[in-house]
Amino acid sequence: MRTVVFGAGGVGAFFGGLLARAGQDVHFIARGAQLDAIRRHGIRIDSHALGLVHVTAIDAVGSAAELAPADLVLVCVKAHQTSAILDDLVRLATADTLFVTLQNGVESDDVVAERFGRARVFPAVVYVGATVDSPGHVSHVAAGTLALGVPAGADGAAVERVRALLATTGQPVRVAEDILHERWRKLLWNASFNTVSAATGRDPQVLLRVAESRALLVAIMQEVANVARAQGIALSDRDVDEQIVWTERAGAIRTSTTVDRERGREMEIDALIGVVVRRGAALGVATPHSRAMLGVLQAIAAE
Repeated sequence: MRTVVFGAGGVGAFFGGLLARAGQDVHFIARGAQLDAIRRHGIRIDSHALGLVHVTAIDAVGSAAELAPADLVLVCVKAHQTSAILDDLVRLATADTLFVTLQNGVESDDVVAERFGRARVFPAVVYVGATVDSPGHVSHVAAGTLALGVPAGADGAAVERVRALLATTGQPVRVAEDILHERWRKLLWNASFNTVSAATGRDPQVLLRVAESRALLVAIMQEVANVARAQGIALSDRDVDEQIVWTERAGAIRTSTTVDRERGREMEIDALIGVVVRRGAALGVATPHSRAMLGVLQAIAAE
């Protein structure tokens, strides 16, 4: 499948780089220093699990207009950037082009599906811990697992083609039975650890060692679980406990939102915490801790 990776940040560079290493027909849309570095030196992945991976044969361009249409587009921009690239995605699409949203949050695939139809847009949940340390250089500290959702009306053979292609990265790729559950379960972590770490400048392990910040993290996760349950998504206190235990055992983690703040980039505020407040308000579910954290991050963003 002719594949375009739209957005060569941590996730896009990691999965796209591994696809290129596997010999797939993959092309990148990037910008700025990242584009220049990839063109000159390729993609370097410094991984706890894989060691050092350096892929030099990379085709990278600055805009969709420079590429022919694709069979598959991996949407890897930040969630708040999705609406702005829809016209570019049109340039890459034929009537048969498929899309996979490798993004945070629980709504970004909705934006793409509104333009291209639900059956062609596969939501995904990624557990990868990939961060751009410097242009062209990605660090990888987590599993690299990818769960692929099956949209209503999707062709089963197409689902398998996409899964098989992504599996050539060598990373675990599975078709999820309930992608909504998986996405909201990941949001437990993102809504709490990403936001509190970005606001405080402290890594997750530090936050867990301080009693009050630990309590704040748990309170936000419980609010996410309450909002999910109000939508019929079965998250429980056990899911909250498992996220805490996993984080304590995971070692050093720097959240993507913290990195975005440090580098002066727009943070994924709405996708990670605003959605909890919005959905909670619509469903009559109280989210006071999430609302407070939303206000803090909006104030930081207004600097």
